[in-house]
Amino acid sequence: MQELTNLDDQPFADLPPRERIRRTASELFYRRSIHTVGIDRIIAESGVAKMTFYKHFPSKACLITDYLRSQARVWMQMLVTRTERPGLSPVERVLAIFDALEASFQERPFRRCPFVKGLAEFGPEADTPEIQAMIDTYFENLDKLVTGLIAPLGLANSEKTVLQILALIQGVIVMAQATSDRRIGGAIRDAARLLLGDKSCD
Repeated sequence: MQELTNLDDQPFADLPPRERIRRTASELFYRRSIHTVGIDRIIAESGVAKMTFYKHFPSKACLITDYLRSQARVWMQMLVTRTERPGLSPVERVLAIFDALEASFQERPFRRCPFVKGLAEFGPEADTPEIQAMIDTYFENLDKLVTGLIAPLGLANSEKTVLQILALIQGVIVMAQATSDRRIGGAIRDAARLLLGDKSCD
């Protein structure tokens, strides 16, 4: 953690080449799309030589996988931090997922979850097994997180509820991208609360 903090404090030009590549790619992939950002642009904006780029990332697929791995850590840490706050009831821990998402929606412009975007760009027909594996791992970990939060509720059909919550998570992310309506986060949170059998009002 100390190493990451030190890197965060350094000016971009002083960062090691690998970190400059990673940060440049992350910004471009997020603002635009993975397919439309070419390696030449990443090399130019990161200020590294082409040979240096390929030394650290032998292919664009390797860089994309690294980017998604980094984003997975960020997104999962965001959700875990919210859901593990002390004093929350079991239902509130599930709803905290939507609180975390709502906070991210306020960062304009919101350009969606990188894994929803990744699914659109690297579907089953794409010949990119390492990228697809990274996307699959993220959704598996999200499933595990929600399953763990649902378990203490003792619901009769917890597996179905997990699927429903996962669908609401992905749905609110897509809706946040598609609409400027700032009520969407709260509306989906209310839907999740009703789904969990909590009829109370905030």
